[in-house]
Amino acid sequence: MVSKSDQLLIVVSILEGRHFPKRPKHMLVVEAKFDGEQLATDPVNHTDQPEFATELAWEIDRKALHQHRLQRTPIKLQCFALDPLSSAKETIGYILLDLRTAQETKQAPKWYQLLSNKYTKFKSEIQISIALETDSKAPADSFKAKGAPPRDGKVPASRFGLDPKDIVAVLNEEGGYHQIGPAEYCTDFFIMSVTIAFATQLEQLIPCTMKLPERQPEFFFYYSLLGNDVTLRSSLSISAQDCLVFFCRK
Repeated sequence: MVSKSDQLLIVVSILEGRHFPKRPKHMLVVEAKFDGEQLATDPVNHTDQPEFATELAWEIDRKALHQHRLQRTPIKLQCFALDPLSSAKETIGYILLDLRTAQETKQAPKWYQLLSNKYTKFKSEIQISIALETDSKAPADSFKAKGAPPRDGKVPASRFGLDPKDIVAVLNEEGGYHQIGPAEYCTDFFIMSVTIAFATQLEQLIPCTMKLPERQPEFFFYYSLLGNDVTLRSSLSISAQDCLVFFCRK
């Protein structure tokens, strides 16, 4: 059972845009995805300063919120241009929101620049605010955990017509992410982080015959992930934290 005070709303306010090209025959829409649930704004005119004026909200409890923050689960916003006549949807760009910035106190909205913007001559931006609000409408005993579908750990080879052994992570330098799988099937973004948080008794790694300098020696931690070499420098008693973050498509 979860008390009322533990029920929260993650509220993303999508206010307006700027530096968009004018396309009178198209509309703009923003789709937001978090924890497998997708919401969207109403289509608005594709002007140079589109007015979205929309709030999107996801229900969550404090325990789940804490887990998502630890896992650095992003809220992904994708901007699309719609052709009302053909119903064709054209990807314009995306924004990733850090859930850790959401607070229960009101925050001023910020301008976020579209990543992988199709309009390369424009620095299109959307004004957004993210906040946590108490979900006063949720009854104390209404929360139910969502059951995850069973997984056997195997990727069906027939889905893309490829052998799973041939699917590797490829760095997209222009987009700044690693792509996993064929580009036409890549729809989701994920953040992968590696953290070296703490180590002790490192002095035992030093041979007793080695003469130590007067100042405290330094250690270097090295690891390689998806072709990226990372080196961390630390003293004997490290307490710092380092994270390597990837935006991956799957």
